[in-house]
Amino acid sequence: MTGTQSFAVLIVEPGRARVCRFNVELRGESLWRTTTEELARRLAAARPDIVAVAGRLDLATELADDLRRRRLAESVFIITPAEDGEPTPTGQIQVALPQRVSKLKPEELVQRLVRAVLAAQARTPVSPLTGLPGSPMLRAKVEQRLVADERFVFLYLDIDNFKAFNDVYGFARGDLAIRMLGRELIEATRVHGGPEDIAVHIGGDDFAVITGTERAQAIAEQIISAFDAKAPELYSQEAKELGYIEAPSRRGEPERYPLMTVSIGGVDTSRRRVESYLELAEIAAEVKTYAKELAGSQFVMDRRRD
Repeated sequence: MTGTQSFAVLIVEPGRARVCRFNVELRGESLWRTTTEELARRLAAARPDIVAVAGRLDLATELADDLRRRRLAESVFIITPAEDGEPTPTGQIQVALPQRVSKLKPEELVQRLVRAVLAAQARTPVSPLTGLPGSPMLRAKVEQRLVADERFVFLYLDIDNFKAFNDVYGFARGDLAIRMLGRELIEATRVHGGPEDIAVHIGGDDFAVITGTERAQAIAEQIISAFDAKAPELYSQEAKELGYIEAPSRRGEPERYPLMTVSIGGVDTSRRRVESYLELAEIAAEVKTYAKELAGSQFVMDRRRD
């Protein structure tokens, strides 16, 4: 059996609820009546992120320990029905994730399962251009923090006048500009960020940073300062002296474009409640658009409150 299905997890919190939907790929589903060794061989080829084992506790525990020891699964859940005639402890279920843990209540099991699924989604290749993780990790980290009701600042960045620069100097030099901005994100989050901060290359010349309220200003200012100092070096001497380049507009007419700058739009979830990743992205895009309407490199925070 092959194909893709999806499942939704409804997460209810005081005063609100949200649905997180995950895609599930079904590949080679079958009835496995086999030994632990044979099962491990099959899993080595499938490389699952999460394994749920239902069966006798002693056999399920042995299998889970073996899978973790061989590093064939990041997270192993042991779900064991009660033996015949054995009373089931009220509200408890046996779980191992990813080390052996004590029995958990159902709501704790669901919380751990959701975190494991989000972590699995986040394990994606980095951008070959910048070495930064991509949008799947960004979405996973944002949704994790929203589910946990954490307060954070979302910075959304892109390069102003990048298309004109790319048209005049070619995509190879355009890649240099993108890599430059990526390096400045890494450096700024290293100097001013915290251990949980992340910098992400969404794609093209779009980037994002997740950080704390008290660190956002310093990170944004360092990115702007460094990019403004280094971006002119990508232009010809004539363009640097003039302060602009000429390129065809969307109507095909010659138009002057200033040297590249960077615009940053910020959203602080401690100022306004955000319900989803999509809502956060829309707000950040709106703020960034406002920043791009201003001359030069700009950092604009959304000042609106609930």
